[in-house]
This record gives sequence, structure tokens and C-alpha cells, in this order.
Amino acid sequence: MSHFLQHKPLCLASSSPRRQMLLKNYGLQFECRSPKIDETPRKNEAAKNFVKRMATEKARAVQRGFSELPENVIILAGDTIVFFDNMILGKPETAEHARSMLRQLSGQTHQVYSGFSILDTISGDEITEVVCTEVRFQKLRHDLLEWYVNSGETFGKAGAYSIQGLGTILVESISGSYNNVVGFPIECIIPLLTANGWISFAEIGKRS
Repeated sequence: MSHFLQHKPLCLASSSPRRQMLLKNYGLQFECRSPKIDETPRKNEAAKNFVKRMATEKARAVQRGFSELPENVIILAGDTIVFFDNMILGKPETAEHARSMLRQLSGQTHQVYSGFSILDTISGDEITEVVCTEVRFQKLRHDLLEWYVNSGETFGKAGAYSIQGLGTILVESISGSYNNVVGFPIECIIPLLTANGWISFAEIGKRS
């Protein structure tokens, strides 16, 4: 059952399970391709400019690098970072690295930036936007911090936490899009897909 009619094939330029989940929740059909690009920020590059550039480069890299994709595909790419104290907090490499990140965020407000890019490979039209959500952590007690690091969930997550997983209890409040913190501001993306005629709303009772 699909909530939408798809008028062009979709390709997600990511292997992120969280981004896949957000698309699958709406019954969208898509292929996944993971682009290989240099994800190093440029000197003095603003956080929002960095995620916007990353999303654009990922979409274009998939267009160039995967010849087996349909010619008229819509490529959807995204990039999400945690930003605190003028620093981009990436994915922790060790448990101690995760502890250090979480201690920095404890009792503080940080920003989560997601850039997304929607590329129509036939027309060359490209929509790229950035969404920012502010997240405030509660003051993390030592036992909570240790429990969370030992859960293993910190690895592979920007800022060393997952808001939709066990890490939800670290968060005191958010201001802005929750889905953005998960990894894709789907409430911004779906309206753009429908407005451009790439998908349309299925009628109730007539879903495919």
C-alpha cells in the first residue's frame, strides 16, 4: 500500500537506515546508492554551507557514478551534522571520544543542520535547502552517560547520540523539526516532491 503515486523513479543517495525509514513510512519506492565524496569541511566554511554543499555533491556524484540508474530518476541526497561551540561534531571513533562529545553537550543547546538536495536528472533542476533544529540536552549524570556509551548506540551517530533510539532520554527539549534530527526533514521534502509533480497524493481507497 502506498500513500503516493510516483511519476518518476526515486534514488536515495544514502545507505542511512534512518533516511530509508522516513521514506518507507510513506510507502515510497526507491533505490539506494552510496556516493563516495570528500566530506572534509573547507577552511572557515559555515556549517549550513557545508551541509548544503555535501547534499549537492552527493546527488551529483550518484548521477555521475551509477550508469545503471534510470535516465529520468529523481535523486534525493542529504547530509546532517551536529554543531556546537563553533565546531562540527562528527561520529565518535572510540568510546572515550563519545564520552567527550556527550560531556560537551551535557546541559547545553546545540544545533543540528541537515542539507538536502533533490535532483531531476532529465531537466537538471535541483532544489537544495538547509534546515536547522536546536536541541537542548539535560544535564547528564555520570551513570546515565556511562550507560548510554556502553549501549553502543553512540557509534555511527553524529554528535554521539540517536534521538530516535535510546538517546531520546538525553534530550530535554527541541526547537524545530524532530525529523531533521533523525536525519531527513521529511515534512519539507514531501511537499517539494508533490509541488514539482514527481509524486502525487493517492486517493483514499485507490492506493496502489
